[in-house]
Amino acid sequence: MSTEKLHKKFGVDREQLEEWASEYESESWSDMSFGQITQGRPRISREELKPITVKVPASRLLAIQQVISNKGMTQSEFLRQAIDHEIIALS
Repeated sequence: MSTEKLHKKFGVDREQLEEWASEYESESWSDMSFGQITQGRPRISREELKPITVKVPASRLLAIQQVISNKGMTQSEFLRQAIDHEIIALS
C-alpha cells in the first residue's frame, strides 16, 4: 500500500506524523495524561463471577477449539458469548 493510501486510510498527513514523531522522540510527556494503572486482568463484569463446569463430547470440544483458534478467542470468551446468544434468543 502506498504512503498516500495509508495517510488517507488513517486520516493523517506526513506533517502530522512528523509532529507526533518529534513529540515521542523528545520524550516530553508533560502534555499527556494517563489513566490509573491496575494490576491483573481487566474485569469483565462489576458483578461477582461464578464458575460453572460443563461436560461436552470430545468432538464438540474439538470444534470449539478450532473456532476459538481461528477467531483468536479464549475458551471462556467463546462460552460467555454462546451463553449470551442463547439467553437473548430464548428470552
